[in-house]
Amino acid sequence: MTARVLIVLLLALSLWGCGYHLQDKDAALPGGVRYVYVGILHNGTYEPFLENAVSNALIDRLVRSPGVELVGKPDRADAILTGNIVGYSNKSLSYNGNDNIAEYRSRLTVEVALRHADTAQILWKGRSSWTEDYAANADKSLEDDRESAAVEVIAQRLADELYARMADDF
Repeated sequence: MTARVLIVLLLALSLWGCGYHLQDKDAALPGGVRYVYVGILHNGTYEPFLENAVSNALIDRLVRSPGVELVGKPDRADAILTGNIVGYSNKSLSYNGNDNIAEYRSRLTVEVALRHADTAQILWKGRSSWTEDYAANADKSLEDDRESAAVEVIAQRLADELYARMADDF
């Protein structure tokens, strides 16, 4: 019992000591931005529809953010969020005993910028990558569905990370 208490205390102290903190519930975007227009990201890869997945994930994340309101037109926004998908890869990760692919790893890299709507001044800019693994399957249709699901997970994680970094102005 005392070992568990000691472990919990050490974990709490290590998180506190490294500067880790939970995001403010009233976290605001840089420059006091409240109204945001999200543009469709430019897809610089050969993989279609990645821009839709990431744009939708960013929109979903911002909708859940206190102190931020999305607007449907750039002229009603304090800031405009734009970006590029700069990389996508889907590579074999592991093989089974018959030397067939058992798992794949998808990696997505994006760059986004939050610009002031009137001056185009960059308020925040960042780049992030994320990976997700998924099981291979002899059925190509099922394997494609798993890759799409992995892309959706990556897009959500990227949106969460990018929002947290924007809100912390990091």
